[in-house]
Amino acid sequence: MLVSDIVSKHAPMHLRLELKKRCELFWLKDIRDVDISKCCAKCFIGQYDPNFWDATHGKSEGVIDLFVRQSPLAKAYYLCGLSDGYVWKLNTHVAFVPDSDSEIHIENDRIKLDITNARRINFWGYNPNPPGNYTRKQRTCRNWIFANYIKDGMPL
Repeated sequence: MLVSDIVSKHAPMHLRLELKKRCELFWLKDIRDVDISKCCAKCFIGQYDPNFWDATHGKSEGVIDLFVRQSPLAKAYYLCGLSDGYVWKLNTHVAFVPDSDSEIHIENDRIKLDITNARRINFWGYNPNPPGNYTRKQRTCRNWIFANYIKDGMPL
C-alpha cells in the first residue's frame, strides 16, 4: 500500500525536533522509490524537506516545529540526523508513515523528537542480503538497510 492511499485518511503529520547538543545536520525525505546501488541518502528517491538542512546544519541547539510536507507518491518518510563528529552510533534514524492513531516519541541526551499522526517503522532487525556485491559501508548503512526493507516488500 502506498502512503498516497492513506494520506487523505489521516491528519497532517506534525514534527517537533528539539536539539539538545550540537549536530552536523538533519534531513527529512519522502521516499518514492529506492536504488540500492547507492548508499546513504542517495539510495532514497524522493524529495527533501528544505526546512531541515538550514534549521539544523551545525546548530548546537534549537527547535524545528513544522508540519511534514506530504507527497501522494511517497511510500514512507525518513528522518536522519548526523551527530557532531559523525559518530555512527549517535546518529538518528527514524522511518515513518502517516497514521492518525499513532505518535512517535524519542528522547535521549541529544534530541527530543515528537511526530504526531505518524507511526514508526521498526526495521532494526532486518538483515537484507540482495544478490550482488555491496560494500561493508553499504551493508552497515541504516539508510541502505531501510531501502532494502522497502525494496523487499516488507510491511510499512
